[in-house]
Amino acid sequence: MGKSAKYLIFSLFALISFGGVSVAQSIRYDFDEVEVRYAAEFTARSANVDPGNWIVQIAGGVDQPITVLYGVVNLKRGGENQLVEEFIRVSGQGGSERFLLNSAVYNYYEGTTNYRDIKSFFWSAKKLVDNSVVKDFTPPIKSINLHRTFSASQQINSIQLSFSSNGEQAAAEFWSSLPTENLYGADSNAINQSGVPTATAAQ
Repeated sequence: MGKSAKYLIFSLFALISFGGVSVAQSIRYDFDEVEVRYAAEFTARSANVDPGNWIVQIAGGVDQPITVLYGVVNLKRGGENQLVEEFIRVSGQGGSERFLLNSAVYNYYEGTTNYRDIKSFFWSAKKLVDNSVVKDFTPPIKSINLHRTFSASQQINSIQLSFSSNGEQAAAEFWSSLPTENLYGADSNAINQSGVPTATAAQ
């Protein structure tokens, strides 16, 4: 395993292991072991972000980039898989936020099981606290829509993220269309990744 892959996996373990937020109401899924299936880190820049969007404070300004760490992991307890989770962390000059997957939509190349694109919805209503996956619907709910496109050989073609300060509205709109506002785009040629790019929580 190369140095960059080891760094990615260490970063993902840090993302999963370090908790400490308070919650008002929660549903918990406990685990004691993490197995990393895929990890990716990349820089994304704004295309048309509203200055009042929550991600601008994280980035440090509308013209500042963000760093994104995304991963797919098996969460285990007593050596047995409890569930598969997808994590995302966005960070910049103003700090960081991290969320867990809530929903996903998969589109395929016709006549195959190869992904054409995957649309993933993350929000602050589902997060990690110590060694527990916690659902907490205390407002405000922030969200991230991650849209990835793939070549027929299942390599990443493009990555686009959209951020919303109204997670409940964004969740309702997630199923009908792709976002056109508050977008950040990644340089798909500069992704530091380890594992299978098409790994998902659904597999």
